[in-house]
Amino acid sequence: MTFNIQHGIDGTSRYNLQSAIAAIARAQPDIVGLQEVTRNHPFYGCDDQPARLASGVTAATGQAWDVRYQQEWFTPDVSCQQTGRGDGPETEGLAFLTRRGMTSASTTPLPDSRIGLQVAVRDAYGLPVVVTHLTSGGSASGTRRQQIDKLLAWAQSFGQPVVIMGDFNVGPDAAEMQPVFAGFDDGWTGALRAGRATGNANSHGSLRVDYIFFAPGPSLSLDAAEVVNTIALIGVAASDHEPVVASFTVR
Repeated sequence: MTFNIQHGIDGTSRYNLQSAIAAIARAQPDIVGLQEVTRNHPFYGCDDQPARLASGVTAATGQAWDVRYQQEWFTPDVSCQQTGRGDGPETEGLAFLTRRGMTSASTTPLPDSRIGLQVAVRDAYGLPVVVTHLTSGGSASGTRRQQIDKLLAWAQSFGQPVVIMGDFNVGPDAAEMQPVFAGFDDGWTGALRAGRATGNANSHGSLRVDYIFFAPGPSLSLDAAEVVNTIALIGVAASDHEPVVASFTVR
């Protein structure tokens, strides 16, 4: 699953991290790549969101979930720490959440203060998984292309098979996305072609910007894909993005 949780803001514009927790717990993916995850942010209750997500999904499912978090940026705001509700400056970043066990994380810096974050899923034969969150905006095409070029070169260093997912902040027809489609298979398109795709492809309003790509091969095959309707799943939109899920067989 790739899921931009919008800092825990739900479809009613309230801070409600529990909605993201509930959506993940109900969907029960094996591994989730998360974007817009914060720590020590005064607007979001000064929460340690990675820790809250892991403990919340653990409580909801009765299974132990592990988390890895890496900040992309921080601000000088230490008001949460000063009031005893945090342990450092306000940060935002990426996270992996899994019930399958994962290795320690590695990162690579991308232009415009973005990163790629990678872990390997231990009991999926060490499958490497990469998550990212690219720059938004119609004027950022060149920046996204630079980010994509560096991300793909880094991801390819993990060999094959590999899964790359995240919020790319642009549709599939954009010029900067073409190197990704040239080098990797798109989980949604493959599942749609096979008649095993569920939901609306547009994961962010009327836009398709959230993807799960993979390098296919004899040890990794796509089974299905879904864009999860969180209103239907838990009764409220858990974010301004819908989670995207792809299911694979790993040999």
